Amino acid sequence: MAYQVLYRTYRPAKFAEVVGQDYIVKTLVNAIKNNKIAHAYLFAGPRGTGKTSVAKLFAKAINCQDFKDEACDSCANCKAYLEGTHPDIIELDAASNNGVDDIREIIEQVPYAPLLGKYKVYIIDEVHMLTTPAFNALLKTLEEPPAHVIFILATTDPQKVIPTVLSRCQRYNFSKISIYEIKKRTMEILKKEGIPFDEKAVEELSRMAEGGMRDALSLLEQCLSYNPNELKLEDVEHIFGLTSVAEEVELYNGVHSKKISEVVEKIRTMYAAGSDTKRLAIDLLEIVKDALIYSDQGKERLLNRITPLEAQGILNRVSRKTLFNDAAELENLISRERQSQNFLVYLELCLIKMAGDFEKESVQPIAKTAEIKEEEVEEEAPVEVKEEDFDPKISIVEPDREFLLSILLDANKDLKISDQIIYNKLDLYAYDPEKRKFYQLLVGTELFASNKDAIIVCGSKSQADNINTRSMNEELYRFINKEFGIDKMVYAIDQVGKSELINMYKRTPADQRNRPVFVEKYKIEEKKEPTPEEKLRDLFGDVVKVEE
Repeated sequence: MAYQVLYRTYRPAKFAEVVGQDYIVKTLVNAIKNNKIAHAYLFAGPRGTGKTSVAKLFAKAINCQDFKDEACDSCANCKAYLEGTHPDIIELDAASNNGVDDIREIIEQVPYAPLLGKYKVYIIDEVHMLTTPAFNALLKTLEEPPAHVIFILATTDPQKVIPTVLSRCQRYNFSKISIYEIKKRTMEILKKEGIPFDEKAVEELSRMAEGGMRDALSLLEQCLSYNPNELKLEDVEHIFGLTSVAEEVELYNGVHSKKISEVVEKIRTMYAAGSDTKRLAIDLLEIVKDALIYSDQGKERLLNRITPLEAQGILNRVSRKTLFNDAAELENLISRERQSQNFLVYLELCLIKMAGDFEKESVQPIAKTAEIKEEEVEEEAPVEVKEEDFDPKISIVEPDREFLLSILLDANKDLKISDQIIYNKLDLYAYDPEKRKFYQLLVGTELFASNKDAIIVCGSKSQADNINTRSMNEELYRFINKEFGIDKMVYAIDQVGKSELINMYKRTPADQRNRPVFVEKYKIEEKKEPTPEEKLRDLFGDVVKVEE
């Protein structure tokens, strides 16, 4: 006998063997028992979820002469079905037979009574592939077929089926099968085949199947072709270019440890070894999701990808807000996969962006990136300002160190995390002609400290001077107030100023910290709607008299 692939060998032979579609099976069984069988059914759902298998089982069951929850498999109708010779169960693949002539052949045979069974059943697979004329030819028969005819239409794209056909069918939506159910069924098959297996390997295959039982068995077949004697996790990872969960967790932690060079090297090594970059991105998203779920009440049973220990390790390193931001970045990356010719580049950029401050640390020349010891920082020599050098159009509002220290002493981590939204959304303004200047002003700086009334950012000397210019300082205040709802002044310092402040903070006694500080803010006046007279004068000047 010719070899049969696993998904055909283990196609459900009974309703009880159908995986993940319990409500549909129960409804159809009850319909047969109560003799309430409709004349047309539509089975819709993702690939590999059992639509065609259930259609065939239903066709067998309604013709069974001794049906009791399951077909008897011993009557003449059941035997004919099992042998594949039942004359009253007709299958049509609409993917290759989608023309109006193919449908007319069916319509011509509809009036004739069944030869063996009680019903003549037409199963039309991939029905959405029918042409519009073919659908129209089917309509009348579908609406009022003879009592002995039943149509079962199966499709992965119900939205492509014309509404007039949909309205004439009982619709059943087949859902994706859960990882747990796919895993359970796959292990049953491996036990029947007498093949030893690693449960983690089965779980990985179940995850890769993305809700399709047929896909899971096809993947299993591929693994057993490589190693017929055993199913091992390392074989699954090698065949499909997967990375282990431990490697993925290490990769994610590396991103938030600012080890970007190591992370990029690791990704490229994985890619060279055949790793699937899209699968890696999906796995990282699932790790983030698991960490978020665990952060709520610490329920182990809700984790799919990582262990509680790994989840806690991530939560010790990053905040919930960072996890939400990472989830958004990864989700956006995955959604763009089809439009990306080189997905590896986008994955690397995504991880660099998730690292947050990495790019800010690396904008300085290599000679300046060495770590500065705070005790080695010398105060800048005071710059002598001559009267003739002063430009009255430019006014620097750089606050003194004591004032900035008072803000730092009143700052707290939660406010800093909350105000980080400015940097998280800064890229949105990179190409906005009106607001690009604020992007250029802040890009490359970092949020150093934040209290309830002020923010201190750190950047280069030129950036700090630009931000502290009176006119720009006022514009920046209005920008973050309007765009982010943050009613705070923004002051800037350079790296030298940052080190000075840290030293001053350390020298301040603990009982003098968290003291209130007064910050004077710019006034934001509401723009009043001009009166009709003001509008006319604005257009025509004083030459126009407004009649009273």
